[in-house]
Amino acid sequence: MAETEWWDLPLVPAAAGVAGVEDRSRFLRLHRAPRGGRAHGTVVVLHGGYWKNKFGLDDAYGNAGTISLHRFFWEKGFSAVEVEYRRRDHPGGGWPGTNEDILSALTRISQLKAEGLEEGLPLSPQLGEAIQSLRPERLILLGHSAGGCLALWAAQRWSGTAGAVAPLVLAAAPVADLVKGYEMKVSDEGDAVELYMKQPPTSESALEAYRLASPAANLPVSFPLLIVYGDADADVPPELVTGPLREGERAPA
Repeated sequence: MAETEWWDLPLVPAAAGVAGVEDRSRFLRLHRAPRGGRAHGTVVVLHGGYWKNKFGLDDAYGNAGTISLHRFFWEKGFSAVEVEYRRRDHPGGGWPGTNEDILSALTRISQLKAEGLEEGLPLSPQLGEAIQSLRPERLILLGHSAGGCLALWAAQRWSGTAGAVAPLVLAAAPVADLVKGYEMKVSDEGDAVELYMKQPPTSESALEAYRLASPAANLPVSFPLLIVYGDADADVPPELVTGPLREGERAPA
């Protein structure tokens, strides 16, 4: 019998006896347990795609370009989770709902490890092993592009959660400065940031929302961080990454 590669689980505990994921705009994809004993940690992959609905898990673009990342870590002994989150045109998507989905995913990982699957739901031995392989105390948040922005934002919030251990963040070409991203008109259509935020940063209330959502406005970071980017990247220009990094180096600890 072929091994199940993954299970899609709701971001919030399901009602008793309700199996599967009814809301395909947000869920947690748990991959089977790695071989070779206890997992080194759990990698949580956040895809990019400038928060557009057409990009996501199972899309035509290889999970928005991140389809190979979980496998890389899984083969090295990490348990792996991919997160599907509401994008900008889903009900409740965009700021702040999209961001809240990431925190819900981290909470769900901790709940699954501590409590297991809800009573009444089918639990195979393989799924039980996958759940037990989770390491919420040793998380790696791996985000690309818009997912990198979400990883940076979520890590800062999660690090301040009672009982939570600060995750390691690997951010690949993150959209780290939302105000600058708006000013630079990033994405093919030039409106990705404004549509995600549901407004331009042209009023005091809008600027406050951008401040809350933008990793560049929440420095210095409170977690270990590795950022990678391409110096000729036209989709996420280096200025969106290097500017915040310089500010973070100058920020008081």
